Amino acid sequence: MRFLLSILFFSLTFLSFAQPPAGAAEVGSIDGKVFDSITKTPLDYVSIRLCSVTDSSAIAAIFTDDTGGFALYDLPSGNYFLKVEVDGYNPKIIPGISLSREKPLRKLGNISLSVEQTGELDKFVVTADRNVLQVGIDKKVYNVGEDISVTGGSANDVLNNVPSIEIDQDGKISLRGDGNVTILIDGRPSSLSGGNGKSLLDGISAASIERIEIVTNPSAKYDPDGTSGIINIVLKKNIKRGLNGSVNLSGATGNAYNGSVSLNMRNTRFNIFGNYAYDYKEGYRNNFNDQTQTYDDSIVYFQQKRYGEDKGESHNLKLGMDIYLKDRNTLSWNVSGVSGYRNRYGDQTNYRFLGTDDTLGYWHRSAYDPGQNQNLDFGLNYNWEFKEEKGSIDWNAYQSLGNSANQGYYDQYYDVPSDTITINQRLFSAEQNNITTLSMDVVRILKKNWRTESGLKMIHRNMGVDTHSDSRDALGGYNPDTLAFFNYEYTERIYSAYGILAGTYKKFKYQGGLRFEQSFQEPYLISKDEKYKNQYFNVFPSAHVRYAPFKKGEFSIGYSKRINRASADNLNPFTSYADPYNLRRGNPALKPEFIHSFDLGYELTNKKWSLTAAVYQRFSNQVIQRVKVFYADGTSAGTFANVDNSRSTGGELVIQVRPLPVWKNTLSVNGNYIVYTDDNATTNFNREGFVWGMKYSTSVELMKKTLTLQLNGRYNAPSVTAQGRMQPRGSIDFSADKSLADGKWGVGMRVSDIFNTQGFSFDVSQQGITQHSEMKGLTRRVYLSVRYKFGRTDLTDKKKTTEPAGNGGGGGGFDF
Repeated sequence: MRFLLSILFFSLTFLSFAQPPAGAAEVGSIDGKVFDSITKTPLDYVSIRLCSVTDSSAIAAIFTDDTGGFALYDLPSGNYFLKVEVDGYNPKIIPGISLSREKPLRKLGNISLSVEQTGELDKFVVTADRNVLQVGIDKKVYNVGEDISVTGGSANDVLNNVPSIEIDQDGKISLRGDGNVTILIDGRPSSLSGGNGKSLLDGISAASIERIEIVTNPSAKYDPDGTSGIINIVLKKNIKRGLNGSVNLSGATGNAYNGSVSLNMRNTRFNIFGNYAYDYKEGYRNNFNDQTQTYDDSIVYFQQKRYGEDKGESHNLKLGMDIYLKDRNTLSWNVSGVSGYRNRYGDQTNYRFLGTDDTLGYWHRSAYDPGQNQNLDFGLNYNWEFKEEKGSIDWNAYQSLGNSANQGYYDQYYDVPSDTITINQRLFSAEQNNITTLSMDVVRILKKNWRTESGLKMIHRNMGVDTHSDSRDALGGYNPDTLAFFNYEYTERIYSAYGILAGTYKKFKYQGGLRFEQSFQEPYLISKDEKYKNQYFNVFPSAHVRYAPFKKGEFSIGYSKRINRASADNLNPFTSYADPYNLRRGNPALKPEFIHSFDLGYELTNKKWSLTAAVYQRFSNQVIQRVKVFYADGTSAGTFANVDNSRSTGGELVIQVRPLPVWKNTLSVNGNYIVYTDDNATTNFNREGFVWGMKYSTSVELMKKTLTLQLNGRYNAPSVTAQGRMQPRGSIDFSADKSLADGKWGVGMRVSDIFNTQGFSFDVSQQGITQHSEMKGLTRRVYLSVRYKFGRTDLTDKKKTTEPAGNGGGGGGFDF
């Protein structure tokens, strides 16, 4: 298989250097590329307008593509000037453009745009008018630093503000109503993103995040994992020249504290950067369950109440360096990690009785569940830019290591009509994760505005879990018991190769690609000597077409085949008895879920508003769903199963309005109708229903744009699941921020969940069984924050050619 992938890669690379077919008649044309003047990052969706010198009328218009490039064809001879405009940057006019039969071609090369600013160069305040949310047809970029409503928050708080993203009661993330989404850190798989089946994002401080990138229908260049797309969390990487830094501190009611320090030093030869963030938070998490079961002529009721405390602490660190070598070569390295703990305390009462009020059992359970985790990521990148902007080669190597330890201490007093039983148990679990990623990507720019991309990638995941438990005997000693004796290993290997061909023709942009992938999954339950092996070879096609019929308006249509692989946690057959009446376990027999995703989008922009709309449809086979199995003794087990198929049809709308220069509004709405179909009469997962939610953000800038007031609201309507229904939920946040001393100092205030309405409530229904559950945590807090920035802020562009286009601004984003 490796030999075949190697042949495929070299074939694609050879093709990428081939020339396009000859014979096309030459006509007047203009092309070029647009970059950020500081970061050298290519800028897409930049408005390009060619205007006549005679009357300033627009002759042709187009938007730049994801490489920052543009090309205008079939132009008549004449004298022109070019307007280059995009929000957040100073517009640029390029005069003196002449086309004639003798000189029909005009290559403008690189065009640099500078961030909007005011004041003298030796002392000024950057007032870049960058939106919190930058929306495109097939992607969104959420700029965390522009949103004051996440001060003192975590990565989950940041994601909650992004349109179409939701987080459930267990920390599981969904995109466009689908929980099968791929989470990446700095563009790659990481144990920080929950690669071990757990959500560790609550341990990543919002202060350490640069931006969130969301792609709903990725090309063949990217891994096909995730039904609804990819969410990439880009950690901070400073790029200002000279020595610069910032300090942020915040505190909140309920004992929540957060702080971060950021430093960087940059010149024409290298850039050194570092960021450290600390977070401590206390809270509570209460659960309530009511269950009814029918047995022949009897009705049995089960009531459960749990009141618990939750404490957590985390340390986030990222260090790195870019070395600018000669001849357009850059060597980069970085290391990032999280270390922290989470301690949970809970008192649970359980009451089981018949419909006649006859008591079947009553028991009280006290639990203390401490946990610790350490995660470390290493990255090495080498980038070689070809001459004359003809493409590049990227070599990447990443290593992600994760370790976690969890303990459980349980005291249970069990009363039955005839006896009282006391049980004291302890549980210990250690988990290790190891993810290795190697990749090489080749981009080649050809004549006539053609582009090819090709590459190879290898991902190795290794996971190990070792769990055991013991109980106290009558003499006060502890002996091994059967609650948990478990040793589990999981290995996953993925080898892939891809090829893409893209081009433009007049007002059309098109791209098509194929990704070939061989995968191996090997869960191994060592304690029972049970081995499982899943392997499959797949081809994942993708295609995208864009059409810009007029300036600032564009249509897009896309298709991709995707996969949802069962995670290590989903496959883990071990049963967790942390709550003996709500058990949890995986299913090693799970098969991968395959998805066909279609997307039709439209974008229209104006100086004061923008509108982005999309309709989409997903067809899924062997859908992986979280389900509950109920037993006659009143206990239940949460596990996973394959549903035959599902169909989801939905739409998304994002409107950004700026009626005044100081007033911004963003409204996003996403809804889809989902149908689950299952021919298995035992599981009976046949359900359908409409799922929708909305988010609204408004901010106003006062006192010469030094005071910002912001209001955020979100609402999720009742939603259908494979087994029941999630009840509606929502919340409203308020934030204020004041900058002082020309932006060097700043103070802020935030109130999260003003009306204390954020929680989760859902119903599960099966034949003869119903269950209602509620979960509520500490969500209403008042935050106060202060920040300080120091060092030079030199925005002059003294270095033009040696910094690669894809390495600036934030540590590992996608170049879409």
